Amino acid sequence: MAKTESIFDDVDALRRSILVALLIFTTAFGAAFAVLNYFHANYEAMVGEIAMGSFALVLVPVIRRTPHLVRWSFVYLVLFDLTMMLILATPQSAPSVFAWVLLIPILSHMLLGRALGGGVSVVFLVIAFLIYYGRFSDSALNGNPRALLNVAGVALCIFGFSFVYETSRSRAENALKRQALSDPLTGLGNRAFLGLRFAEEKARWERHGTPCAMLLLDIDFFKKINDSHGHEAGDTALKAMSALLVENLRPNDDVVRYGGEEFCLLLSHATPHDARQAAEKLRRLIATSSFEDAGRALSFTASIGVATLPEDGTDLQALLGAADKRLYAAKVAGRNRVVWE
Repeated sequence: MAKTESIFDDVDALRRSILVALLIFTTAFGAAFAVLNYFHANYEAMVGEIAMGSFALVLVPVIRRTPHLVRWSFVYLVLFDLTMMLILATPQSAPSVFAWVLLIPILSHMLLGRALGGGVSVVFLVIAFLIYYGRFSDSALNGNPRALLNVAGVALCIFGFSFVYETSRSRAENALKRQALSDPLTGLGNRAFLGLRFAEEKARWERHGTPCAMLLLDIDFFKKINDSHGHEAGDTALKAMSALLVENLRPNDDVVRYGGEEFCLLLSHATPHDARQAAEKLRRLIATSSFEDAGRALSFTASIGVATLPEDGTDLQALLGAADKRLYAAKVAGRNRVVWE
């Protein structure tokens, strides 16, 4: 499971390290600019930079361990942007301060993602441009239409580039996650996906006492299909089984290809009685179904072992172990049957 968790944690780990670096950067530059603004008698900006730098320093240990990274990133960015607006609005600030505003879309998309980051960017870029226009529209150098258009155009371009980059990165990340959690032959989830889904069900049980069940299903005499009709027929059988299981599960249930000809079904909100009924229904359905391969109608049966949470344990390995033992018992008893105890 460590490898699976890293797939999902890589982006958060990157954002966490970026945010920690930004907090340290904010503290250092806040102190430096506070000194400069003191000597230029820009006390409002000095106070804002000291406050923001102090907050950033205090936030560093929080960010290193918080599970609510997006929430704290949002708080940091809003306060950082508000401080920037305050500095831009002070009478002593120069037009060049607007250059710092151009960091807003980059940091927002990087730390908050496309939707929330884009929203934060739009709000503060509009505020910043209104402040800039209000302060410098009368300036011969910075208030002419060309200068204002350049400022707005550069900000818009950086926002667009940041948005497009985050969109592409998010799509690539989602594609990699799907690939890492999917079985390439059947398109079902794999063992890694099962681990993540079971963690969700276990957390629901711990919070609300909601039971769940696991069915471990094995196609009977699958080797004979391969030996008699070829491996392509075996692959077709696996795909047919996958489709049949998916079509006959409830919306909140999941099925994964556990390995070879074994499938594991995770039934949400299922009592032991519900699990036995579901398993028996699937067994009968499989036994009366067939699939077509090279013009031939082929059929198979399945043996099923049932385990339930919390009756058979509260961790994944305990439930898999119980279901596997009962699956083996079903095979020993003659196959094409369900064993639940």
